[in-house]
Amino acid sequence: MDLQEAIYTQFAQSFEAQQQALESLPPYIEHAAKVLFGSIASGGKVICIGNGTSAHLSQYFSTLLSDRMDRERPGLPAFSLNADAPTILSITHNDSYHDVFSKQITALGNPGDVLFVIANKGNTSPIIQAIQAAHERKIAIIALTTPDAKNVSSLTSRDDTEIKINLTGTARVQECQITVIHTLVDLLERQLFGYED
Repeated sequence: MDLQEAIYTQFAQSFEAQQQALESLPPYIEHAAKVLFGSIASGGKVICIGNGTSAHLSQYFSTLLSDRMDRERPGLPAFSLNADAPTILSITHNDSYHDVFSKQITALGNPGDVLFVIANKGNTSPIIQAIQAAHERKIAIIALTTPDAKNVSSLTSRDDTEIKINLTGTARVQECQITVIHTLVDLLERQLFGYED
């Protein structure tokens, strides 16, 4: 195998995937950015969750919100339920792994908050129960999904926002998810702080 050719192939596939996503996602990303703005401007917060390899993206998004991306600005109210290992282990031990997110949402979530879900697969009970708990507490949902996350898609209501990346393969999907996350942070900062650059 020619390693240089393999490198070229990876970059070319990434560019192609990003272009494909760009053709369909902008209206959904814009709507999600407006939902995030509405929540934070009204005193709400962003609760982030992800399962499997999406867990690190959940933490990454909450970090960019609570700290910053490129521009100096005040921190925004956001946290990831994936980040608190002792709480996750305690809930898993005392109750069930299926409850690791829903129990925390019931304890910490309020009407007007946003639950930001990253779900690449559909049959993940903790994610499904988290969405149900958020609906019960009148928490808006933004779901960053793939075609494999059919159960998650079926749970989103007309008041929720789904950003579905119609790609396969972990690398291509997560590259696009990271771009969506960066774009959402940028759009939120523009709305909150009036940035024009």
